[in-house]
Amino acid sequence: MASPVLEFNYDISCPFAYIASTRVRALAQRTNATLIYRPVLLGAIYRATSAPQGAGGSASDVFNPTKRAVGQQSMSRTLKRYRIRYNPPPQHPRKTVNALRLLYGVPDGEERRVLSEKLFEAYWVTGRDVNDDGVLLDIFRESGIASAGRLSVDSFKDVGARKELEKATAEAIERGAFGVPGFWIKDAVWTDVNGREKKGRFFWGQDRMHFVEATLLSIPKKDGWKDVEGLKSLMPRCMPNNEVHGKVKLEFWYDFSSPWAFLGYTQLARLQRMFGPELEIVLKPFLLGILFREIGAPNMPMLAVSKTKALWSRQDHADWTAYWNAVNTQEGRPDKNIDFHWAHQFPIRTPTVLRVAIVEPKTIPLLYSACWEMNANVSDEAILADVLTTGGYDGPVFTSKANAPVPKAELRNLTAEAKALGICGVPTYRVLRQTGSGEWSLAGGMVWGQDEMSVVEDLIAGWEPESSDAFAEPRKANAGKSGARL
Repeated sequence: MASPVLEFNYDISCPFAYIASTRVRALAQRTNATLIYRPVLLGAIYRATSAPQGAGGSASDVFNPTKRAVGQQSMSRTLKRYRIRYNPPPQHPRKTVNALRLLYGVPDGEERRVLSEKLFEAYWVTGRDVNDDGVLLDIFRESGIASAGRLSVDSFKDVGARKELEKATAEAIERGAFGVPGFWIKDAVWTDVNGREKKGRFFWGQDRMHFVEATLLSIPKKDGWKDVEGLKSLMPRCMPNNEVHGKVKLEFWYDFSSPWAFLGYTQLARLQRMFGPELEIVLKPFLLGILFREIGAPNMPMLAVSKTKALWSRQDHADWTAYWNAVNTQEGRPDKNIDFHWAHQFPIRTPTVLRVAIVEPKTIPLLYSACWEMNANVSDEAILADVLTTGGYDGPVFTSKANAPVPKAELRNLTAEAKALGICGVPTYRVLRQTGSGEWSLAGGMVWGQDEMSVVEDLIAGWEPESSDAFAEPRKANAGKSGARL
């Protein structure tokens, strides 16, 4: 079989593209993929997709302070997980158009890889100004590549390089890019969220690289990811095992209104099996809409991003659903299949639903299924009561209890606690370890998003971000006999 081709889209000015650049070559080697470095102009992508931060901004510019703090915490953890050097410049973002043009002035392959890594290092580690043409030429000469000697100030005006950069950027936008890093697998045949079969697959984000790897390994297998042996092991882990040392508590902060929290909830039973009785899982319901109002977040985040990103987000949710279902299948189907259905009534109004969960936590699986599998309009208390009755509970009694003063007060208190803790969205995980004195100590900070499940697993298993020198990597060797061809 011919080597699959992986195109890597990046702009030197993006820290997440920098993180991806430190990992993508090893991924290509594991999958025996031909890796093509294709830089793109991030500002042009932002402009074409009407990104809220504008063409010259950074994605975090439009975050509220709470979300920005959570994002910075996550970034710090990620850098530690992959042992990445990081010293961001005081002026960010810096213009990189000439740096990107120069990358198209050298041959694709090893030379472009070396120069890309040198430029990333200059921007994110050594603090050199990649917007200065003289500095750029110095970096290229220091790189030691054969073609560096031919570069001069005239290289920044090279028409061919400019056109190649424009072409790569336009192709990335056409494929669905709204930012970087992006990954394009031209040979992937797949079915999108609307049931249409397509050839060529785009992924975004350094934290979706296990999807990229699974897709490369699945070519040309019949059942896609289901045929990739050890699918769960592709998510990088720092800890080599799932042993729990002492008592550990996992808090799962959620609102039924979020389809992402639903996905996170579906994995709690797997976590319990993985780590056993020493892990205590505590469910913490709260009103997400009230929190959003308190911290200055939009009530419907999907409406606050570009249309292109919103479309990707829906496909991304479908990818995660397919991924967790495939993992469940490979593990012998210990859990029910996730039969996800986008709710017709959205956003879902959940105060009564959350209070029912407080009154009787055993109803939570039924309530989540009603919201995101049955397409039941549980915002209507009569429908909510019918769902409960059909599920074996006394619906009218439970909805009546949910409207009593005590559960109302508890839900208000939990929502206030979520704000006080600095939670910015759902699902949010807090891993706490019991100390020798019996107190509970937070491990590794808050983890926001079900897509950081491997971080949650590592924290439960004892990973210490501040002191550990463990390295996050896939836990088993994959295909790849001769390494990546660049």
